[in-house]
Amino acid sequence: MSEARQDPAFYTNEAGAETVWQEDGNPFYVVRAGEMRIHARHSLDQEQEVIRYTDRLERFGVTTDEQLQEWTNKGDEYFSWVNNSWFEVYTDEEPDFFSEPMFELDEAIEYAKWALAHPEEIVRF
Repeated sequence: MSEARQDPAFYTNEAGAETVWQEDGNPFYVVRAGEMRIHARHSLDQEQEVIRYTDRLERFGVTTDEQLQEWTNKGDEYFSWVNNSWFEVYTDEEPDFFSEPMFELDEAIEYAKWALAHPEEIVRF
């Protein structure tokens, strides 16, 4: 990973799809898709809070991929994933086109750049 915030959880700021990466001259771009819902608490004597957006995740104290993995590893009693968001690559040139889900930003960006250079090899669903 080239940066500490590759997970889609750090790009979930609203409901619906959000564009998170675009490049001039490339019709392919990366969106964060899906909904995020995490039930989390710092200790077992606290009630769980619901985390749906990145700002709440950060207020909970999770600001890096490593911290997100540490909390996930604590188990469902502390950090339970109900829904998770993901990345997809879209293009306005084909409104019905979307890539398979990806879970690291760099992977999605790499695919968008590759798709520009290899449009004939793109898998269409």
